[in-house]
Amino acid sequence: MARGGSGPYLGAISCLTFCRGPGCYYGVVRHNQMTVLPIHEFDQVYVISDLHIGGLTNFQIFRQGSLLASLIDWLTQRDTGQRVGLCINGDTVDFLAEQSATYFDPVGATTKLDRMFQDAAFQPVWLALQRLVATPNRRLVLTLGNHDLELALPWVQEHLTRFLSQGKDEARGRVTLSFDGAGYCCQVGDKTVLCLHGNEFDAWNLTDHERLRRIGRDAVQGRLVADWTPNAGTKLVIDVMNELKRRYAFVDVLKPEVEAVLPILWVLGEATRSRLNRVVAVSRRLTWDAVRKATGFLGPGEAPTNKPVELSEPLENTAYLPSFSMDRADNDRLLDWAEEQAAVGTEPLSLVEGTSDRLGFGGALWDRVRGRSQDEQAWEALKGLAADSTFAVDREDDTYRRADEFVGQDVDYLITGHTHQARALPRRNGGGRYFNSGTWATLMHLTVEQLKSADAFKSVFQRITAARDLSSLSNLVDQRPTVVAILKGADGITTAALSLFSNDNMSPSLKEISR
Repeated sequence: MARGGSGPYLGAISCLTFCRGPGCYYGVVRHNQMTVLPIHEFDQVYVISDLHIGGLTNFQIFRQGSLLASLIDWLTQRDTGQRVGLCINGDTVDFLAEQSATYFDPVGATTKLDRMFQDAAFQPVWLALQRLVATPNRRLVLTLGNHDLELALPWVQEHLTRFLSQGKDEARGRVTLSFDGAGYCCQVGDKTVLCLHGNEFDAWNLTDHERLRRIGRDAVQGRLVADWTPNAGTKLVIDVMNELKRRYAFVDVLKPEVEAVLPILWVLGEATRSRLNRVVAVSRRLTWDAVRKATGFLGPGEAPTNKPVELSEPLENTAYLPSFSMDRADNDRLLDWAEEQAAVGTEPLSLVEGTSDRLGFGGALWDRVRGRSQDEQAWEALKGLAADSTFAVDREDDTYRRADEFVGQDVDYLITGHTHQARALPRRNGGGRYFNSGTWATLMHLTVEQLKSADAFKSVFQRITAARDLSSLSNLVDQRPTVVAILKGADGITTAALSLFSNDNMSPSLKEISR
């Protein structure tokens, strides 16, 4: 779809995947404008995302293996005469959650997959997926997320496909891997459906698909292989967050991250100089990615690196971004400075400005100076979240706005994941609907009751800061097994809804949340 205005414009995304064979469609070019029709037709499509399969016991945020297996088996066994598709829309696995996680691990990825295949917590899901692709009229579709980038490499794709199909050609033909950044487009009745993970619209987590392609190509061809440069989000996870997750389990699941997690870490004294310097380095990576995306140069040039990389060794980024000093952002120096200001009679509110006050850091800083307890400081910083609408399915967020603007009007149902926050909203760009399929990973959200007073929050604060693994958080965490279901009715009319899956009393069902 063309758009007016000045400056460079690359055009809106429509459905950009091609294939050949039965059930596949082709692009039509008219006046330098391409219209691409979907590659598969279905009677039913079900979309889930962000499983985040990975990590060792007690550090696994995916904890619904049996329930997801029951959903997959239900889809496998029902309506055998209809064409049914299951799309896992990115972050199926989480290489960044593994014990030996690195920015990017082309060599170790298959070994990590094998560990995930054999892990008792995840095995029911893999076995159910094998049963799905062994069944006629069924198709499994996987798109690429930002935590499972290694799946895009040819040898990792082959390893995954061979495992899912159990080496059988018929089953292999029912697996579609859409790992090139185009997303997955299909048709359900008279409606066009496009599934994108959603990190495409997140400046922290941009994926350089062209560089991924070149690494795969060069490794297969025995050429020099370029180092992988991680995006800001990956750097944040590896350089900062993984260390914190081992000490505080809540870091991985509490939402919203900025407004809830960061103030608690500040109060706990985790804003150390070294950690803040690493965050600064991450922010520089973020700025550079944004510039490269805006100018259309997200993929680097073809020039190879100076050193050959053998496939028997890990391919790791060696160009670590240097950090620099942030005197007033250092926790100890901030406290010293605040104490000096207090000694000369400076008003507390004059010490805080900008975003630190918005996040509650200013009040928490002053509380530390005058000796209030950590739980009181944390409550002061977080009490405004009592009115937070993070999980409201009709809330317009940045992913919705950016995806809706970027994707062409001819897409009736636009579906993302990535944020872990389920959504159902009308598209502004055209007459369709937008959905975010949420996550099957563990979530935590502070409630109005927990935040109503400092006394009410005290026990919650003590529990979440003492918990070293998710099992210690028990009833404070939640699982929301959300599914986007697109169905062609007997009357030929196609409908879509965001639903919750349950298997109460061994009776699988979808409970509609919003259309």
